[in-house]
Amino acid sequence: MPDLRQVSPLNWFMCWLLLSCTLVTLLPDSLFTGAFGLWLADYRLLFVLGMVLSGSYFLSQGAILLFQYVFYRKQRLVRQKLLKELLDYLDASERAVLREFVIQRKSVIKLPVTEPSVKNLLEQGILTYAYGEPNEPGLNAIKPLMITIEARPLLTFKVLGLNPASMSEEQKNMILNNRPKYAYKQLGRN
Repeated sequence: MPDLRQVSPLNWFMCWLLLSCTLVTLLPDSLFTGAFGLWLADYRLLFVLGMVLSGSYFLSQGAILLFQYVFYRKQRLVRQKLLKELLDYLDASERAVLREFVIQRKSVIKLPVTEPSVKNLLEQGILTYAYGEPNEPGLNAIKPLMITIEARPLLTFKVLGLNPASMSEEQKNMILNNRPKYAYKQLGRN
């Protein structure tokens, strides 16, 4: 349930205006007698205008929300299509970086952000900083990185050049030997 304290005062006012003007306009005239009935007959047009104004306000708010939803959905689909195309054209070093996440079986690994393949994956939006953008840019900066949420479903064994079911020992050794040098240092191997 939405928190009613987060509703803006303007929305509360417009809601009150819509409700009161609608009730006064739609209720039969026989309910209002005497001086109040005469006053209401004189100013009924103002109540109709208040109802139209507040109704159009809420319709415009709904149209803005609908537009934002459609725009962001289209933007997300375009971004996903772009990521798919980028993943189809990865070079061998970029694939090796992404395979490290599978080989190490971790969602966050430390990688040198100055390495060209890592830097390219960061700029393309396939990798991102794990704990937010770092404050200090270092020349030999090794930062914790992770695969972006948008790229995760698109990264398959085929994209990474892996096929665990039908790989020979020679192919597995070749992939392990083609690992980036910094991956061995991170695991404590030289």
